[in-house]
Amino acid sequence: MIEDVQTGKSTPSEKTGGEDEEKSAWEKLEIIMDKRANLAVSVFTALVGVFTLITARHIRAGTIRDPIGARGLPNMMGVFLIIGGIILSVQQLLHWSELPGNLVPQEGQEDEKGYPASWIRAIAIILLSMVWAWLLHGLGFLIITPLYLVACGWVMGMRSWKQNVIFSVVYAVSSWLIFGPLFAIRLPLGPLEPFARSLGIIA
Repeated sequence: MIEDVQTGKSTPSEKTGGEDEEKSAWEKLEIIMDKRANLAVSVFTALVGVFTLITARHIRAGTIRDPIGARGLPNMMGVFLIIGGIILSVQQLLHWSELPGNLVPQEGQEDEKGYPASWIRAIAIILLSMVWAWLLHGLGFLIITPLYLVACGWVMGMRSWKQNVIFSVVYAVSSWLIFGPLFAIRLPLGPLEPFARSLGIIA
């Protein structure tokens, strides 16, 4: 740090150096993120929360009363998504005019080489989750969940199809065994329900 011995003030050369470093840092930023797409994702997140709350109203209450109930988790998740989506949308709108145009500096850290992040991938996971919830009662947990996990693994770029399928099946079956017979949480089985009854797995 260069200072005048008598006055203690910074010399012009120091100020120029600081300005050059700041300018160099801005030049290194990649202006590639579209703030319109960013805002759209935030609004869509809030809409998913609204959809979750509406869908949760059709969940039947359990036979055993408890403080949270069968609708507790989806209701909390819906409220969380709505609040998060609104906060992100407001923040983006408040800073909308700071930079001209629609492109802004990229946020976060650089992506792994060969596996770039994609907002399309995130939206695809959300849509797959909505399809899973929609088909859960019709196809049953043990059928739709492995298909859902395989699809999510493919969207996320999982390298091995064999590992993807094995993990999806093992996770779905073990989850059903833990939450179904062990904790007595009724998970829909769809067309497999008569077969499970005949084996005495469910009453």
